Amino acid sequence: MSFAGRLETLELSALLQTLGASRPSGRLTLTSLDQTAVIVFRDGLVVYAASSASPETLAARLLRQGLVSEADLTAALERQHDGTRFHPLGEALAERGVLAPGTLGAVVRQRLQEVVSELLGWDTGYFHFVPSPEGARGDVEVDLSDFVVPEGMAPMELLMHAMTLLEGRRQDAAEGSEPTAGDSARAGPEETAPAMGRASFSAAAALLRPDRAPTLSESGSYTADFSGEVVLLLLRFASQILSRAVVFAVEGDQVHGVGEFGLETPGRAPAEVVGETVLSLRQPSFLKVAVEEGRPHVGPLEPTYVNLKLVKRFGGILPREAVAVPLVVRGAVRLVLYGDNGAEGSPIGPLDVLEGAATRASRILERTIASRERKQSGSRA
Repeated sequence: MSFAGRLETLELSALLQTLGASRPSGRLTLTSLDQTAVIVFRDGLVVYAASSASPETLAARLLRQGLVSEADLTAALERQHDGTRFHPLGEALAERGVLAPGTLGAVVRQRLQEVVSELLGWDTGYFHFVPSPEGARGDVEVDLSDFVVPEGMAPMELLMHAMTLLEGRRQDAAEGSEPTAGDSARAGPEETAPAMGRASFSAAAALLRPDRAPTLSESGSYTADFSGEVVLLLLRFASQILSRAVVFAVEGDQVHGVGEFGLETPGRAPAEVVGETVLSLRQPSFLKVAVEEGRPHVGPLEPTYVNLKLVKRFGGILPREAVAVPLVVRGAVRLVLYGDNGAEGSPIGPLDVLEGAATRASRILERTIASRERKQSGSRA
């Protein structure tokens, strides 16, 4: 079923999340006064995106990034149009052995992320989604088929990369060093991770059901070093995997609660309870293992004093299994995400997305600190 509306009413982030959940195949067309764009879905995954503001061809991008020579590119283009059948440019380059399939896939995915990050910046406009005909395989028919991502990208993963790129451009602009298109193309999503601004979180809020909205505590020294928005983003991604979660800031030999989602604390606001929660890292605990090892820890909660205190503080529900994911910033664990499925009793599912989110959040925080240091150094000079 097709539907349409205004981006002022339903933001693109919410549209992508909704379409990803319903797993359709079809085209989402976006229109503003002076630009148009299209995003193509196949079974809920984004396989293609294009914008009138980003007309660069795959050939031009590969050449500009120095991934192929002009001679190899010319030969591949001749092969692509040799009159036998249409050969995708990537296939023609792979046949010549000048471009590894993995490299081509990375370039195509990066462009997809860049286009969506650009579209997230649209404040006004119209959208129209038209599903593929019933019974169709959802094949993509686009003018620039070389930029199709055959395996597709999940909307949640795509949004995280795209929002990181968007805020990277905004941060660089605020610091007076607006990157060029070449800079953006050369740097991968991980390398351009900036401090997350509030603009991205107005979009990210749509990724979460209202009854699972995360909250930040109003206490804790974490505010001196970390961005609360990054904590919120981490909790939002955790909400897609877990029933409840708490982010702790590591402060010496203890951890201090700084944010949560999904907690039930009768008679008190969850954020207030979390803000008052301080747990020792001197005694054995689930969190201590993750902090000391510097890597995710999954398993049951042993009946140690600190573990039982954690369970009591957060509603008295003993989960079947829990997970703790540390965020390592400049070689030290500075935050740790604790999560479980509470009374549901279900085991912890795949953690790839959550671990990836934690890694990107760590790099965002590293860039935040570096940016502040540069500003402080400049003010002293």
